[in-house]
Amino acid sequence: MVTEFSQLFSLAQNAGKKKLSVACPYDFHTLCAVEKARSESLIEAALIGQKARIEKNASENGISLDNYEIIDSPDDDNALEAAVRKVSSGRADILMKGLISSERYLKAVLNRNSGLLTLDSTISHIGIIENKNLNRLLIFGDAAVLPEPDFKQKLRILSSLVKMAKKLGNENPKVALIAATELVSTAIKAGHDAAIISKMSERGQLGCIADGPLGLDVAIDKEASEIKEVKSVIKGDADCLIFPNIEAGNAFYKANTKIANSFVASILAGVKCPVILTSRADSIDSKYYSILLSLATGVI
Repeated sequence: MVTEFSQLFSLAQNAGKKKLSVACPYDFHTLCAVEKARSESLIEAALIGQKARIEKNASENGISLDNYEIIDSPDDDNALEAAVRKVSSGRADILMKGLISSERYLKAVLNRNSGLLTLDSTISHIGIIENKNLNRLLIFGDAAVLPEPDFKQKLRILSSLVKMAKKLGNENPKVALIAATELVSTAIKAGHDAAIISKMSERGQLGCIADGPLGLDVAIDKEASEIKEVKSVIKGDADCLIFPNIEAGNAFYKANTKIANSFVASILAGVKCPVILTSRADSIDSKYYSILLSLATGVI
């Protein structure tokens, strides 16, 4: 079972060399992450955007562009469209975000004409955190796509997280449905949905161990679970976390990367090809690990 990001390297190698389509690679972190993966013979890449900005970024960071396909585009919207088309046409395998907002990037991916949508088109975000205080990776959603997931969408998020866990070697992942309190109340929607999903898990309908509502501390920390005497099959040992809304998921993401100095890897689920979705401010390592994750796991 994969318990740290460094283990993704061999899985990525086994997948064979793929081609990245990188939209607006104007920042140091994106270009360095791509160059690292390229230098390890894991990928080839097309850099799509304003050629002058791409060349300036490469020059300032000592990166030769001789090994890349460069596609000049007059503005960011055209660059995004070209990057998406590169993947949807089969001329590249993986889509990656550079120095462009997640909102604009998602708009291009979710466009009905993008060619990236599946038949049901329920797309969600999968994040994975490597935190030095834990002995495992934490898989979570949704931190970037679904603002206020309804019951059906939470089941889709759960399915995507479980698929990811199984691709990383965990055949029976523990999924915690996060809420502000462990008490079930019709006044708190997150708790109400979590209780129903927990019962579905109890009856073997979900292919995982799911429980909730659970506070974040109770979900990931055994001592907290014991002190609070919460009766849960998770017992502080969750592998996957489902957040009640995008604010909670995004805050968890940013708190881990910017306060706890954790690494993160993140992609989209529910699309026809791997789509990397990191924050513009994520580190080189986090963007590199996201490339490895997309290679190692493919489509979720």
